[in-house]
Amino acid sequence: MSETGHHKANTGSWLAVFLIIAGFVVGAVALPLASTPLWIVTAVLLVGGFAIALAARIMEQAY
Repeated sequence: MSETGHHKANTGSWLAVFLIIAGFVVGAVALPLASTPLWIVTAVLLVGGFAIALAARIMEQAY
């Protein structure tokens, strides 16, 4: 815990957030291009990010 009483985020949390944001960015590019390979990359990034977030117990770090 930090001096403010909040838990500090760990590396897994930051990696999960990065992957989820990257997934949404790739999805935003894939939408107008109608690119199936980009949609697959989007799905992999989002599912990977959510899996890492669960493993890092990201929601417990908010309290």
